Amino acid sequence: MRSALLVALALVACGDNRRGIPTSSGDDDTMADAPVIQSGPPRAVAVAGDFTPGDPGVMSVLDVDTMAVLQNVAPAGAVDSDPILRKFGDELFVINRSDNNITILKASDYSLVEQIGTGAGSNPQDVAVVGNNLFVPVYGGSGIVELTRGSTTITPIALSMDDPDGKPNCASIYHVDNELYVACQNLDGSFVPRTMGKIYVIDLATLTVNTAKTMTLTYQNPFSLIERVPGGAMSGDLVVATVGDFSGATGCAERFTPGSTPTYQGCLAQDTDLGGYVNRIDFLTLQNNDTLMWLAVAEAFPNAALRGYDLGTQLLWTDPLSPSTEEIIEAVACPDGSIVVSDGTTGSTGLRLYNSGAVEQTTSALSMGIAHVSGHGIACY
Repeated sequence: MRSALLVALALVACGDNRRGIPTSSGDDDTMADAPVIQSGPPRAVAVAGDFTPGDPGVMSVLDVDTMAVLQNVAPAGAVDSDPILRKFGDELFVINRSDNNITILKASDYSLVEQIGTGAGSNPQDVAVVGNNLFVPVYGGSGIVELTRGSTTITPIALSMDDPDGKPNCASIYHVDNELYVACQNLDGSFVPRTMGKIYVIDLATLTVNTAKTMTLTYQNPFSLIERVPGGAMSGDLVVATVGDFSGATGCAERFTPGSTPTYQGCLAQDTDLGGYVNRIDFLTLQNNDTLMWLAVAEAFPNAALRGYDLGTQLLWTDPLSPSTEEIIEAVACPDGSIVVSDGTTGSTGLRLYNSGAVEQTTSALSMGIAHVSGHGIACY
């Protein structure tokens, strides 16, 4: 029985232009496995800024069905010049790295729920939500800070045991059951990593680090946000991309299994095979419970590409899904299986749409108002 992924790769190698979702891994290689479909067309919400402190950012929405973009949907002051985005439940969380706050918006109409400060100079990087509490990794502090809705209280939780300057440069966080998994870079004053990347585990009952569960990654500098595999053989595992020295030679998509005995599982896709380092990771689970991993990969400057990786076979798709004329900074899977990416190519910066067969539907980038270059700035639902 041939692997479905190998069938797809063979079609690409032979010049077939159907660079899409691989066929079933069962005996019938002709039966395509469609992604899980939601009711109603999805929307992709994207945030962007120009990286100039004090300048406002934008939040714009792409209708995946019509490919129409509605710009500037968020209230004034909700998005700063250096934003990233997470979605939890029916709310959007904008991490404003320049303005040092978390803005919470309704996912349905983008109206303001609350804006909570993370502290002057804190430089927040991500957020995990546990009930009314927000846990935010910060660059300008001792690890993470705990925030509470309706309150201005900021409680630090130190993770600086491996960084003598007291600032472990924590870049991402993920909540699983009764624990928080935090990826820290441990950089020196010149932003050079002191150690291999570290994953620290915080017990929510005590808000202390369980040092027995600390995991050391293969490479330095966990750079992307942590994402969780939604289904398939690796269901529930967490993945974060390391970048080493940004050369494309020292980094990979690194996987670990959370739980009572967290287990580091090694690399899924090496930067040397990808041809660059990973800006964003997202997943798509098919109806046969196979899961695909999409990666936005920064190649030799200024090139960047959309890559596909089959978690079931642990094989990287041979060719990029995007043409060399596009610079794919960000990629996210939608509930209908389509993929929304941001194209950072000079003169055509904006959003592009690939269908559930990973074939591009747009003929040019769709402007969202400001150049979209955030590494985790799109949510699709």
